[in-house]
Amino acid sequence: MTPRLLELGLNGTLHMREERLSMRHDACRLMYVSDIHLRRGRSENLCRQVIESARLSSADVVLLGGDLVDAASELERLCDLVAALREQAPVLAVGGNHDIHVGIDRVREAVENGGGNWIHDDSTSVTHGARIIAISGPGATSLPAGDVRVLCAHNPRVWKTARHAGYDLVLAGHLHGCQLVAFEYRDRLFPGAIFYPYCYLTHQSGSTRLVVSRGVSDLVPVRWRCPREVVLCYV
Repeated sequence: MTPRLLELGLNGTLHMREERLSMRHDACRLMYVSDIHLRRGRSENLCRQVIESARLSSADVVLLGGDLVDAASELERLCDLVAALREQAPVLAVGGNHDIHVGIDRVREAVENGGGNWIHDDSTSVTHGARIIAISGPGATSLPAGDVRVLCAHNPRVWKTARHAGYDLVLAGHLHGCQLVAFEYRDRLFPGAIFYPYCYLTHQSGSTRLVVSRGVSDLVPVRWRCPREVVLCYV
């Protein structure tokens, strides 16, 4: 489905953007979800949209890329969301700047109580067929062994160092595409890229690809040529 040019509010269907690192018929499907920003009055609707996206994607792994909650009142809702996603696929999560404001340990506890795996400062691996998909959080201190190496982060500034670290895929969000997009030039979204140099959709450097999600939700829910989305990556 072609996303709408103008989006007002948070009631529309989430766009599902596909990024292919692998053309294998048995590629592992990673669904990256960032910037949900659960808050009173909108959490129920956003959770329903994310759960439906996971169902439609047939994801093998769900990656939650930070800024999951805006208020401590929504931690229980986050726990319930993770539990619902966990019924469809393993859930791995990292934190973002809004989660730090709420309390990163409280957010981690909500994720783990829902059955998810908190990997912000850690790494894990997922076996998919005969291959191992190694997935690290932004605070991981070593690069794990795997057939495919993925960094699940929140802020795309990690690209500055991650592109030289041996990852195949770097996932980030945080910027929301700056919500209003006039045009794309050399992989960047403008005018946002004037202020934020990592305002990409996707960018390749050597064998490493950066994918930046435009996110699920916004403080002020107005967008132009910048759909709210999840990103389905084939690796």
